[in-house]
Amino acid sequence: MTETMTSPTVAVVMCTYNGEKYLRQQLDSILAQTYPIQELIVQDDCSTDTTLAILQEYEAKVPFMKVIENTHNLGFNLNFKNACMWATADLIAISDQDDVWMPEKIQKQVQAIGDYNLCFSAHLRGERMETAHIVSSQYAPEALLFAGIAGHTMLVRREFLQREEIWVDKFFYDWSIAVSAYLYDHRGIVKVDEPLNWHRSHENEAALKQNLDLFPKSKKKPTYQPYLYGFRNYRRLQQKPNWKRFYTFVREHSDPSLYPLLHQMATLMLKNDVTSLLKLCRLCMKHRQTIYPAKEKAQGIRGMIRGFFYPFIFSYRCSTFDLKQ
Repeated sequence: MTETMTSPTVAVVMCTYNGEKYLRQQLDSILAQTYPIQELIVQDDCSTDTTLAILQEYEAKVPFMKVIENTHNLGFNLNFKNACMWATADLIAISDQDDVWMPEKIQKQVQAIGDYNLCFSAHLRGERMETAHIVSSQYAPEALLFAGIAGHTMLVRREFLQREEIWVDKFFYDWSIAVSAYLYDHRGIVKVDEPLNWHRSHENEAALKQNLDLFPKSKKKPTYQPYLYGFRNYRRLQQKPNWKRFYTFVREHSDPSLYPLLHQMATLMLKNDVTSLLKLCRLCMKHRQTIYPAKEKAQGIRGMIRGFFYPFIFSYRCSTFDLKQ
């Protein structure tokens, strides 16, 4: 495609750790993008397999690729933060090591981002691309109190992403980036509502492994369990430092005049009394269309019930706030 002189430049930032199995396929899909990539920055977190050798092989052939090798293991959150600071392009696309990007991913996101801080897209998720299902996340400010946006779907403004204050310490980097997109400069988020990459499900996913360690996979589909045991886990999570750190961050950085619902709900999630919990449940029911992950399940009487109990449904089998790195 022909680009004008005013077209924004794009850097792709990838972090790797023992990713030899799927790494080549992901790198090839990045190099096959229809929009020109100015920088491909890959920071390896002390891999012990052949990941680094694969990266160095590609680096020797790709003039705009830069490989950085950590001297000690940082963990994926800090590794992504450090890697993003190397970029000099106008926009930064975040990449996992084991996905596959559609050829027009960057092109469509560049066209959509406009003046927003962040553009993300729907994505495919599953063990095989042919049978993968579409994930299309909610992204209203209040929805981001309960779930983030996958980093591998993001295209972000560099001047926003390289601000130290948007990175919540010891918390999922992509979740803190998403909520911060509303809180800083108030440019917010825009979505491309079509899948632009395949997020491959496999047994070595870091987040999946942590979740299974805490909550072994059950053969039965949950019915009443989220409503009953979700309350117990909600109270457990409230005591976690990461819970307090994240919701305090949101409360302190959200302007009540601009984001009254976000500010109120974050405040309620930091309180332990029954009245505050009931207020939170009522707000979740009232705003369920923009909060509940599946809009179609937020309809009718059942939708109202799901909305009211969403803090418990969200907390059931939630391991996000148990992150230690």
